[in-house]
Amino acid sequence: MLRRAQGRKGTRFSVIAVSTLLFICCCGLLGRVIGTTPEVASNSTVTPVPTTASPTAPRATATASPTAPRATAMASPTAPRATATASPTAPRATATVTAPRPTTTATASAGQSVVVLAGDAPVRMTPTSEWVAARVIEVIDGDTIRVDIDGKTYTVRYIGIDTPETRHPSRPVEWMGPEATAANRQLVENQIVYLERDVSETDRYGRLLRYVFLADGTFVNAELVRLGYAQVATYPPDVRYQSLFLALQQEARAAERGLWGAPTPTMRPVVAPTATLSTPRPPQASPMPEPPPAASEPVCRCDSDVYNCKDFASQREAQACFEYCRAQGKGDVHRLDRDGDGKVCENLP
Repeated sequence: MLRRAQGRKGTRFSVIAVSTLLFICCCGLLGRVIGTTPEVASNSTVTPVPTTASPTAPRATATASPTAPRATAMASPTAPRATATASPTAPRATATVTAPRPTTTATASAGQSVVVLAGDAPVRMTPTSEWVAARVIEVIDGDTIRVDIDGKTYTVRYIGIDTPETRHPSRPVEWMGPEATAANRQLVENQIVYLERDVSETDRYGRLLRYVFLADGTFVNAELVRLGYAQVATYPPDVRYQSLFLALQQEARAAERGLWGAPTPTMRPVVAPTATLSTPRPPQASPMPEPPPAASEPVCRCDSDVYNCKDFASQREAQACFEYCRAQGKGDVHRLDRDGDGKVCENLP
């Protein structure tokens, strides 16, 4: 029995000794593993964030774009990317190039290209085969000339425009009429001009209806409108350049040129009173005002287009005809309101 007890004690001691040795071996291996971990980390290719970086500088993996290269990750937060060569507010390279004078190009119904130069330059066109050469032998007024074509004399009325009267048999010289005539004379007098037809050959007075151009392509009709010496007067079917004329008239009106400026008031001499006594005259009865026309009496004809602004002595007379025809349900049958503002023949006194 004593031997059996001693054998059991030896077995327990052996188990404890073996377990202790295994524990010591495991601790040694674990110590080696822990001791070699810094060396593995030191051999890694990952670069640690330097301790001298700005406190506000982002980590390399936090600020880099998913598609951006890591080379730009160490840049300052306020520095531009390597590919950004200009500040967001810097102008483009082409912004420093001086732009040419603006131009506007319009196309007439016949296919010609009209170039309107900005500023004070006139309207010019490229010559076409439709142009007919003529020599100006007389400037009648602002919108009418007399020309020689192959030895024959013709009177030419400018299409699409109207200037103040200076030679009307029953009207006084209208305001800006002499200036418009002088401007027309300065443009075309004794010049070789080129005439272009629209649809109509002549007007009811037998005058040729034409657009007029100078040798350098200057569009005389348009130039008179642009300078404010003429207003647009469109008579279908001759409407090839109507939109161009209207645009130039709007420009002249905005700039208050010519007709669109304030008329110069006529200065009347002031007569000083005299100390001489005169025999008093008996009072005279004031003239009785003329009665207004009866409602049945027509102010003007409204059955067809028979009038233009030159057929009226004053703007008030033209306006009365315009209002009368509208009241008769005919509208602007005479096409007196060219710009559609309800006021007709604005160049009349």
